Amino acid sequence: MTTANAPVVKNEKPTLAQLIQQMRPEIARALPNQMNPDRMARIATTVIRQTPALARCTPESFLGALLTASQLGLEPGPIGEAYLVPYGQVCTFVPGYRGLIKLARNSGQLRDIWAEVVFANDTFRYSLGLHRDLVHEPASGDRGKPVAVYAAAQLVDGGTPFVVMTVDEVEAIRARSKAGKNGPWVTDWAAMAKKTVVKQLMKWLPLSAEVAAAATLDGSVRTDIGALPDVPTFIDGELDDTPAIEAEPASKEQLAQLESIRQMEKYDADEWMAFLRDTAGVAVDKLADLTAAQAAQVIGMFQGDGQPA
Repeated sequence: MTTANAPVVKNEKPTLAQLIQQMRPEIARALPNQMNPDRMARIATTVIRQTPALARCTPESFLGALLTASQLGLEPGPIGEAYLVPYGQVCTFVPGYRGLIKLARNSGQLRDIWAEVVFANDTFRYSLGLHRDLVHEPASGDRGKPVAVYAAAQLVDGGTPFVVMTVDEVEAIRARSKAGKNGPWVTDWAAMAKKTVVKQLMKWLPLSAEVAAAATLDGSVRTDIGALPDVPTFIDGELDDTPAIEAEPASKEQLAQLESIRQMEKYDADEWMAFLRDTAGVAVDKLADLTAAQAAQVIGMFQGDGQPA
């Protein structure tokens, strides 16, 4: 016997805000002692309201980015320590200028570190070589357009290394960033320009593991809840002399599934390769070069309940 007015059973997935509340015990276990899980949950809920596009991201990638920020001791949001930036259907972790500066100052390796934007009407000059020097006197009144940005540090031993970049050099790095056309690059260009030059300076500084992790995980996608992923204890540029181990190539089934995902997400060939490189962190010339592990990583980014997200 059937009843016309029988209630309809709904099997709706929880919203991100609801999922954050459900996952609070797991979040609490993953956070460092100084971070309050209740505060992080409130901050995350606020960030979702401020950036509605985050609601379209997979819950796993959002929680992964949130945990990366939390475990580094950085609060996402308007203060600029870190950002949770949507990119398609995944959420990426982007450390902010203030976040990198905070971690560097807390590391105990430096006395101070700072960055500034130089404008056309400022007095600015610097010299390299054996007698390095940098002079910057901001103009009063109209300072004109930005022309350069620099970062400098004061080491414990008294040294003061610095790096100077032109606006064109900063913009070239922005153009290679998957978040270059949205998020903080649009709303807070000066802070992102400062972060860019700070990261260049960090290649030459003694830094803590937390600083190296923040810089290395910039723009990363994470889908696990646990300890921070292992990252190199250096910033870009050091060589790894460990012999390479030949990895198992991606299977035909994996490649077919990736092609199905590409078509479903409506990426053209170039956009798909850019997604693999910039969001999944997989840099290959063609799909056939993928390893089985890399293919599984990308497929996992689109799978929640067993179906492409």
